[in-house]
Amino acid sequence: MLDRFIRCFQAYVDRFLTGDATDDGRVNLKREHSLMVLAEARMLTRSLGVAPETADLIHLAALFHDTGRFPQYAAYKTFRDAISVNHGRLGVATLRREGLLADLPHASRALIYGAIVMHNRFALPAAVAAAPTSPLALAAQVVRDADKLDILRVMVEHFEADGGGDEVVTMALPDRPNDYSPALVAPLFGGQVARYTDMACQNDMRLLLISWVYGFSFPAARQEAFSRGLIGRLFAGLPRTSEIETARDYVIQLAPGGKHGA
Repeated sequence: MLDRFIRCFQAYVDRFLTGDATDDGRVNLKREHSLMVLAEARMLTRSLGVAPETADLIHLAALFHDTGRFPQYAAYKTFRDAISVNHGRLGVATLRREGLLADLPHASRALIYGAIVMHNRFALPAAVAAAPTSPLALAAQVVRDADKLDILRVMVEHFEADGGGDEVVTMALPDRPNDYSPALVAPLFGGQVARYTDMACQNDMRLLLISWVYGFSFPAARQEAFSRGLIGRLFAGLPRTSEIETARDYVIQLAPGGKHGA
């Protein structure tokens, strides 16, 4: 079943290719990201021992989680929801309009749509969070963790790229190597996820991404973020101030094996 939907997804994405190298590069970045989130979701459902029938639906939610990114970019030339449109909601509306999941049972579609519409929320709705073992909560949590894991990869690669990467991907934040906002450091000591609205430069984005270690629902996802070196590489791009070094030591304690596991 999954292979058929992957082909469907690929055909859908191909419709947004224009022949412009810059635009197509951004479209293909989101294509690759979607496929990687699928791979991360499969890793997580295996580690959690999710029943096959539920895992299949979670995998479809992961594959299609960013369906809205493609019409969003086509219309607004940005991936910033705050200045365009909520891409989670747009994705569900697009899937319904296109009928991409039309041959699935209603209950299956509802679970997939629910996971997609919640994947980019700051936090799960209270009613969903209150039932963490429900299929919907499980699906949303897996997709959210899988999404975070691959965004960490994408952003580390962009930060380390010659020229600083694509400004659409880095949200046009200025690159000020010696600057960062205290509002993005404080959550690291409080065990909280930072907010996009507090970001003023690329180092703030690094700090926000680091704070995601507190946002993972599953230990396996957090472990992967550390074991792949993603958190360490984000810290490596920050200025070597005493505040940052203290924050690093604090966060690294979450790594498997503490400092030696980061």
